[in-house]
Formats: sequence, C-alpha cells, structure tokens
Amino acid sequence: MAASHGLQVALEHATRLRDAAVQRLAQARLARQRAQQQMDQLTGYSGETEQRWLIRGQLGMAPEVMFHHRQFMARLDQTIELQKTQMARHDQLVQDAERELTQAELRLVSLRQVIQRRQRDAAAALQRREQKEVDELAASRHRLKIQPTA
Repeated sequence: MAASHGLQVALEHATRLRDAAVQRLAQARLARQRAQQQMDQLTGYSGETEQRWLIRGQLGMAPEVMFHHRQFMARLDQTIELQKTQMARHDQLVQDAERELTQAELRLVSLRQVIQRRQRDAAAALQRREQKEVDELAASRHRLKIQPTA
C-alpha cells in the first residue's frame, strides 16, 4: 500500500513537472516568435530604407548626407546581426524546452506503466488467492461428503 501511495505521489510530481515543461516550451516559442517579428521589422525597414535611398541617390545627394545614410545603414545592419544572434539563442531555448518536455513525458509514461504493471500484478495475486480459497473450500466440502457419518 505504501509503495502504491509512493508511486501515486511520484506520478503527481511527474505530472506537475511535465505541465511546467509545457509552459516553458510555450513561453520559449512565444519569445522566439516575438524575436522573429522584430527581425522581420528590422529587415523590412532596412529594405524599404535602402529602396528610398536608391531613388533619392539618383536625384543627387550631398556627400555628407550619403555618408550619414551609410553610417545609419551600417548600424542597422549591426542591429540585424545582433537580432540574428538573439534568434539563434531563442532557437536553442526552444530546442532545450522541447527536449525537457520529451524527457518529462517519458518519465510520466514510465511511471504510468509501472503503476499499471503493479495493478495487474496485484489483481492477478488477488485472483490466485481467491481461487486458492475456492479450491480449499471445495476440497473441504468434498472431504466432508466422503467422510462416513458416525
């Protein structure tokens, strides 16, 4: 009985760990999605800005303005590179969370299998015990029938 209770406690704990892993994975995926949206904004803005400056450049621009534009675009490119690094970090966090969830689910499945096996073993032992009692009762009745009455 104590072992059964211990397994039940372990199952509840494993379930809580799995639920927490599900939450961490959802949070990691959401953070990754936000980082992707930010990356999309940066690259979109960079592309639009470059297009506008190509058109303006054909009209002729002062060298100082072109210099500042190039500096701005270089900083924007640096920001995009930093965001790529963040994306890689978020990808790794999602992979880690997926791995953690898989491990938690495997532990949960294993515990459930142990509990089911123990329940089957207990049911089989009970059935054997009941069968033994029925057999003993039948044997004692049979002995009573064949004993001569005095």
